Amino acid sequence: MDSAKLLLCAISAAAIDICAMALMLTSYREKSSGKKRWSKLAADMELADQSAVYPLECDEILIGRHASADIRLPDMSVSRYHAMLNVVEGGKWTITDMGSKSGVYVNGTLTKHKRLRENDVITIGNRRLLFRKRRSKR
Repeated sequence: MDSAKLLLCAISAAAIDICAMALMLTSYREKSSGKKRWSKLAADMELADQSAVYPLECDEILIGRHASADIRLPDMSVSRYHAMLNVVEGGKWTITDMGSKSGVYVNGTLTKHKRLRENDVITIGNRRLLFRKRRSKR
């Protein structure tokens, strides 16, 4: 009788392990396909300056000096909530000035709202950021 209970416990444990493995595999596949969908939607873009690269990994990105900004630029020439990047369908990104003191410049032109194109230079305060295709896949 004890050996039957032990065998039943072993079978139950094996079934639980198989279910857990199936869930992990499904989760991995979903994450991978989600990254592919996002990559297509966001067109694998990033912002880069001389000292850092900022991958654009969500559909709304706040740029500013404040600690809560998604892209934090700790420079007094940058407003706390300076600009917002948004992705719209087809990998098209826009930038919007959030009422900053020094403005947002795209390729040297002051703008309130602008659609971005690859290799645009965005000036926020004293910082110059290049809007480009992501250099390395993560």
